[in-house]
Amino acid sequence: MRKSNTDSFLTQGFLLMCVVNFLLYASVYMVIGALPLVKTEVVVRIFPFFLLGGLLAGPFHAYLADTFRRKHVLLGALAGIALTMATATYIRETWYVWVALVQGVCLALAIGAGTTISIDITQSGHRTSGNMLFAFCGRLGMVCGMIAGVGVLSYDSLTFLTYLSAVCGGVAFMLALLVYVSFRAPIGVSLCSIDRFWLPRAWLPAFNVGILAYAFGIGGVFLLDVAGVEGSLWTLPLFLLPALTPVAIKIFVKLSHHCQRATGNMTFNLLMDTGLLAGIWTVCYMEEVDKTPIGEDALMYGSLALALLMYVFATRPYYKKKRVR
Repeated sequence: MRKSNTDSFLTQGFLLMCVVNFLLYASVYMVIGALPLVKTEVVVRIFPFFLLGGLLAGPFHAYLADTFRRKHVLLGALAGIALTMATATYIRETWYVWVALVQGVCLALAIGAGTTISIDITQSGHRTSGNMLFAFCGRLGMVCGMIAGVGVLSYDSLTFLTYLSAVCGGVAFMLALLVYVSFRAPIGVSLCSIDRFWLPRAWLPAFNVGILAYAFGIGGVFLLDVAGVEGSLWTLPLFLLPALTPVAIKIFVKLSHHCQRATGNMTFNLLMDTGLLAGIWTVCYMEEVDKTPIGEDALMYGSLALALLMYVFATRPYYKKKRVR
């Protein structure tokens, strides 16, 4: 017998949210991934400020989503990303770090609100599958954005790239407007909390993800650089990260208790983005300093080996012991 639409999580609203998540990550990472090609001193300072923005916003997300509604937080964050990208080239270079700080805040709020909405509009029996697909779409957008950003910058200016990023953010905003989110009365959340930000129970898998992402951040810069010279096939290893994302998300979900699903997802995204940004920053810093005691390739392979060993001997046993779903 053919299943009705209510038996599937692939509703119109959920699919729209998947596209929004894809465009959100593509919008941000097409610029971030191309920044190592921009040989200016300010680039090295952009990544720490971007990361700081995300860390500062995290503890306030639960309060903002409860007070101003989830959809309004998402729309405001998407608008913030689009506007800052569209106007970034019109400000003084010394102010770029503050733009990066604002964008970090907006990205963290958009990820948190988008994840919460994607969960709320999905039937409870399909939420794990929904989480896996939603996260996959975001990370796929991230990789596609990085590839597109480096490709565009090799033929055009950074100004054009920021405009393209703003368009992606604007389209994401328009699509998010079409998603129906039912009203939920405020429950009275404290101003600052780790809810929708950090899941203590998943600390070990989180750091494992961060180490793996760090290696991908370093390797991604190298692969994108080589792909610009020798062809796009060099970018194929980057798609391993989106492929691994659903597996990782499932681990975080199964370590979360009732009503902690969004927090588990956010913890994964927090360490994934932290690791990636740290890896890309490392490459930019090493190129600026020129002389370092250890090479980028050694850091990448060492991080990959550490992430694999950590998963086999620590994370996997921990997950089997601590999972609650």
